[in-house]
Amino acid sequence: MTASPAGAPAPPTAEAFEEFAPYAGRARYARLFARLRPNLSLWIGLGLLGLFLAVALAALLHYGPDRNSPPVTFAWVAPLTLPPGPSLAHPFGTDEGLGIDVLSGILRATPTDVSLVGGILLGSAAIGLLVGGWAGLSGGLVDLVAIGGSDLFVGVPPFFLVLILYLGTLPLVATSDDLYLFAGLFVLVLWPYYARPVRAVAQRSAASPYVEASRAAGAGSDQILVRHVLPNSLFPVLAQLPVDVYNIFFVLSVFPFLGCFGGASGLFSPISITPYRLYPEWGALVAYGACYGWSILPQLDAWWSYFFPAAMIVAFGLMVMLLCDGLERHMATSPGR
Repeated sequence: MTASPAGAPAPPTAEAFEEFAPYAGRARYARLFARLRPNLSLWIGLGLLGLFLAVALAALLHYGPDRNSPPVTFAWVAPLTLPPGPSLAHPFGTDEGLGIDVLSGILRATPTDVSLVGGILLGSAAIGLLVGGWAGLSGGLVDLVAIGGSDLFVGVPPFFLVLILYLGTLPLVATSDDLYLFAGLFVLVLWPYYARPVRAVAQRSAASPYVEASRAAGAGSDQILVRHVLPNSLFPVLAQLPVDVYNIFFVLSVFPFLGCFGGASGLFSPISITPYRLYPEWGALVAYGACYGWSILPQLDAWWSYFFPAAMIVAFGLMVMLLCDGLERHMATSPGR
């Protein structure tokens, strides 16, 4: 070990590095915040997410075990009469078809819809990301089996396929598990819509110079998948997520509406995803509100019974869109891209 020349500063010791480590961490967080600060989409999306989670938690604490059984006022269920509209007592009005307060129904439904739709989106995106990334990186038989399996689902519109699977498997589960069945089937139907674009990105990433350099350095396929392929494959996933929010709510609202609308004439049988009619869920509230509240005569149109639940669905979709857009902007401006 050679000594330092006379007058030269001594090399830094380990204690010096430990002393300045907290400052290095703060600088790293400061740089991250500087990149996130102009990302308005991400901040608004996070704010809306926090608001939805706060409402869901408040509903769980306030309504307790009776959350899924809203009280019914039979005086509001009167044919050819207009139920009470928005007022101080009922800010979002009342629902003639169900005989419940619309605001109470929306609040009671918030924990269910946030967990249900969030679970479907995260589950299908995670499976599609992993399957598509692995298929694109591995190629060969793995690629053939994965993409061949996804083609079985992509060939049929998701809302139609999930309804067929739901009606076919519904007798096999208890009524209380209907929503769990619906969520699992929707994950099964949606993951190929993530896997196919992710596979295309993974194929390009697998042939890139930095992946070849990682292989030459001895990195395994799992390391390359996690460190290189999956981060570069997030963009198509983020682009698909907002679309699937409305795919899910389309099924939750349209089919109960068709059953309600055609029940009197016998054209359709009632098709509901919820365990029972009064079970609070945004899509069902829109369906029953539109079925019983809408009228071609303005004096009989209870617009509030379907407008406010639909506004909650739009707000939830807007939140997902802003979060995805903000994450895309953040990843696009991250160092190394």
